[in-house]
Amino acid sequence: MNFETQQTSSEKNQNTRNNPVLEFILNVTDAGKYIWQHYMEWIIDVSWGKLFLACLLTLIIGGILSIHSLANWLVIGSLLLKCFIGKEDQDQAQATPAQANTQSNTQNEISEKVKPDEVHQEN
Repeated sequence: MNFETQQTSSEKNQNTRNNPVLEFILNVTDAGKYIWQHYMEWIIDVSWGKLFLACLLTLIIGGILSIHSLANWLVIGSLLLKCFIGKEDQDQAQATPAQANTQSNTQNEISEKVKPDEVHQEN
C-alpha cells in the first residue's frame, strides 16, 4: 500500500501512456475545459442582440434535430450566464493581487483626502 502512494510522477505518466482509456478520458476533460473557457469568454464579450440571435438559431436547429431539451438548457444556461456574469466579474477574476493592492491603496488615498469632518455643511 505504501508502495502505491510513493510512485513518482514519471511512473504515473508512464501508467497514463500505457492506459489508452485513461489517456482518452484525460484528453476529453482537457478539451472540455478548453471549450468551456472559450464559451464563457464568448458569452461575456458578445452583445445581447447577437446572443438572442444565437439562442434563436439554437432553438431552431434543436427543433430540426429533435434535441429540444438540450437546446432549451443551452439557451437558458447562456442567458443566465450573461445576466449574472458581467465584464466586471471577469476583470476582477483576472486581476492579479498586485493590481488589487494598487486599487485598494488608491481607494485608501481618496478616503484619506476627504474626511467626514471636512465636508461642507450649509447652515
